[in-house]
Amino acid sequence: MFGSFAPTPYDLRFELLGIPVRVHPIFWLSSGWLAWHRGRLDIVAVQVLCIFLAVLVHEMGHALVTRRFGWQPEIVLHMLGGYATSMRHSTWKDIAVSAAGPGAGFLLLLAIWLPCEMLGLLLPGSTIMHPRFNFEAMENWPEVIASGTRGNQLIRVAIGFSFFFNFIINIINLLPVLPLDGGQISREYWLWAKPRQGMQICLMLGVGTGGAVAAWALYSMSNRDTPWSIGRILGLDGLFLGVMFGYLAYLSFEELQKSRGGRW
Repeated sequence: MFGSFAPTPYDLRFELLGIPVRVHPIFWLSSGWLAWHRGRLDIVAVQVLCIFLAVLVHEMGHALVTRRFGWQPEIVLHMLGGYATSMRHSTWKDIAVSAAGPGAGFLLLLAIWLPCEMLGLLLPGSTIMHPRFNFEAMENWPEVIASGTRGNQLIRVAIGFSFFFNFIINIINLLPVLPLDGGQISREYWLWAKPRQGMQICLMLGVGTGGAVAAWALYSMSNRDTPWSIGRILGLDGLFLGVMFGYLAYLSFEELQKSRGGRW
């Protein structure tokens, strides 16, 4: 969505599983904005680390499958997300690369949820969007662990925000709107199924889906207390999603106009 980001002297660089990773400074700034809690820099720091882990695992999913298909990728984390460099393969390999990011994200979500469930940290009725914690379950743990963890707000924040963020970013990424992963999958499928009209079908889906999400988000801003508001269902800010998907819908509409010679 935001294109590529040129390297800077302030980038954080490292390798993970043999894949180079570069973190642009704008990633930390945008993540801090997303996680902002006035007067609670400790909560901001915890949530920024959760965002970093979630986005890194998501992009690592793309990168590992890309490498499996013979291309050495690089991961770049930038504004509110990132990308893993790749090359064009066959239709189904490209679909596998696009699906691997959300797939890795859901595996991370499962890796966080299952231990909490097995250790009794989640109360009955807990959901991914609304977990309820039972830290008294730790009272039989060794004192060195339990005393430093029981009732610790930052632990609750880390687990709860990880549930929320991993679920949301991977669900959103599967929507059929370019350049999201779902949009990439939609493009590859429709170009394979209908080579002549496939790109236009993909773009029409992007306009329709992006426009519908933007409309829902803007409706929710003036109807926050209704059961169908985006805040009630997903716990998200309507303005952010409205602007984001409105912009993506516009980009798809613009490309659709170009493909039709300026005709709708």
